[in-house]
Amino acid sequence: MKKIDLGQMDYDGSQLHHAFAYEQAKELGATICYFRGSAEVKEHLVDLEDSLADDFIKSEEMWHFIIEIPEATITEMVVWQRLFISICIDSLRNINKSFNNSITRKGDDIMIGDSKLSVSIATLSRFSGLIHVGINIEVGEGCPVKAMGLSDFMSTVPINIFARDIVSDFVEEYNDIKNATFKVIEV
Repeated sequence: MKKIDLGQMDYDGSQLHHAFAYEQAKELGATICYFRGSAEVKEHLVDLEDSLADDFIKSEEMWHFIIEIPEATITEMVVWQRLFISICIDSLRNINKSFNNSITRKGDDIMIGDSKLSVSIATLSRFSGLIHVGINIEVGEGCPVKAMGLSDFMSTVPINIFARDIVSDFVEEYNDIKNATFKVIEV
């Protein structure tokens, strides 16, 4: 899996599609792109439950992660999604030990107490599985749910290295899992 730092970019949901990494960085195959920017998703909302409820996503600033895995099933993508969320939680607990008991995973969401720290969706394109995870940095005005951001409990330095570290941890885990599938004997 290749990791791609895209710097600053806003997210409206249209980025969640096959070959986004190729469009942005000429990389094909299993990739994880990450970037920092605002989020406002209404038109390109993928979650059917949210769409039917006429919900939307809005955040002043987030870390965004787009993962693409060729030829994956939706079940595989949900498992990869939840592994990524668990890696994020482990990293947050290491950065700020005082939040150890209040940082939890609820499905595919990172919760701090009863506030959402993240949004996430796993889906399929014609060619690959796709995941978007957005982790609030600054929530700002107009967020439709009770939420908080990394800036509420973390200094600027850890916020800036947070994304790089979790991307590296996920890529290492992904590659290790893939290697483990090749070293077994069929029975």
